[in-house]
Amino acid sequence: MRFKIQSEVIIFALIFVISLFWLPSFGLWRLAPSALPASSSPPLSDYVHPAIPRVASKSLPQLNAASYILVDNATNSILVAQNPHLRIYPASITKLATAITALNIYPLSEVITVTDVYQEGKVMELKPGEKITVESLVESLLVYSANDAAHNLASHHSGGIPGFVDQMNLLAKRYRLNGTNFTNYDGVHQPAHYSTVYDLSQLGRLAIKNPVVTETVKKKEVVIEDINRQYQHFLTTTNELLGQVPEIEGLKTGWTPEARGCFIGLINIDGHYLISVVAQSDDRFADTRLLVDWAKSNVVWEAYQP
Repeated sequence: MRFKIQSEVIIFALIFVISLFWLPSFGLWRLAPSALPASSSPPLSDYVHPAIPRVASKSLPQLNAASYILVDNATNSILVAQNPHLRIYPASITKLATAITALNIYPLSEVITVTDVYQEGKVMELKPGEKITVESLVESLLVYSANDAAHNLASHHSGGIPGFVDQMNLLAKRYRLNGTNFTNYDGVHQPAHYSTVYDLSQLGRLAIKNPVVTETVKKKEVVIEDINRQYQHFLTTTNELLGQVPEIEGLKTGWTPEARGCFIGLINIDGHYLISVVAQSDDRFADTRLLVDWAKSNVVWEAYQP
């Protein structure tokens, strides 16, 4: 009996030793440093801290908007703000979350078949039976703010529109947009559909990490075709500041009677990117111009000093 037990122990030990050297799917071999993939992160010594923005004056911009914010993208520093956590209606700025959600869950080349006519708000007049890629629909909602593009992206979800909106809210929760709740995909007014200018600034910072977004929102006009080239949609941007204010490189407009005018802007000042948001404004573009002018006159960037 003792010999049998000792034999089993010896056999087990031999198997264990062999597994360490010969079978990559067993034992501690998988944890050997040489077997681990190299880190994709740059060495710490290569890290360059972004420049630190400093507000050189105590003067404040005189905006019409009830709520606004200006954030340095690289450091997430708030440069100036008024009522940043006030609950507001985001209107069509919602479509920025719609675009990010769609880009997260669908391949760009995935084809969506238009099933019905959607005519709520601003539309690009997609036709039933039209086959169009996810990339084209994202481009349409970012440039032209097409509600029917957003509708088709949402209804394509395996869980239907409720499933897609759930994904939008999971996105908000993941990035701690605690003052935000989505009930739809296009920003059509609903009392429980709300956000804050602070949350929208963070949504903007997230959006510009995706090159599809940053390249699309720079376009003043696009021609969108279905995959069979039977239909063409000639779309122009809703962003009146593109080409008018050199520092503006996007991002997304919004308006409803309840929300009034709102706009989230991507601003480039000498290579330093800022995110602006104005809400509850009677002139969202004039207010954004004022923020750009204020930043050019009052913000300087200094090298980081550890």
